[in-house]
Amino acid sequence: MIGTEWRKWDLHVHTPASLEQGYGSNEDAWERFISDLEALPPEFKVIGVNDYLFIDGYERLLCEKKENNRLQNIETLLPVIEFRIDKFAGSGSAMRRVNYHVIFSESLDPNVIKQQFLSGLYGEYKISSDIGGLDFNAAITKASLVDLGQKHIENLPEKMRKGKSPLREGFSNINFPYEKIQE
Repeated sequence: MIGTEWRKWDLHVHTPASLEQGYGSNEDAWERFISDLEALPPEFKVIGVNDYLFIDGYERLLCEKKENNRLQNIETLLPVIEFRIDKFAGSGSAMRRVNYHVIFSESLDPNVIKQQFLSGLYGEYKISSDIGGLDFNAAITKASLVDLGQKHIENLPEKMRKGKSPLREGFSNINFPYEKIQE
């Protein structure tokens, strides 16, 4: 009879599909990322595939595991969605938005997560009409984040607009009330 087996879990692994990550987003970045996961020490068995607002990275890794026979060293991949909420933590000048993580069961189909959870979340963003005005209230998709980002960029002073990515700008400026995610 075998007693308890200790396994290492990492529930915060961002993929090249995440809006915040340091890998890049091309196929070479994905290959390096997957190879790094396959090279983990054998005690790592559960990975939380953590991406901001979406589960594209989780879906890609799930496909690599099931269809391409990759990641055989990992027993379980869990979908994790990370949100920036409307709360702040820290002290003095080091205040930062709090990130909130929702971990789903691996037995839940990714389409159910997208249809029943993600499609029900709306982002709200307002800039006072005193400074140009921007009112945004939409379901969170990459297209809606690009729209928010473009509107935000248009409200910036001319010298601050150059080189801004609408998707990154939208993502950087959206946050969610904790209560809405709980709901």
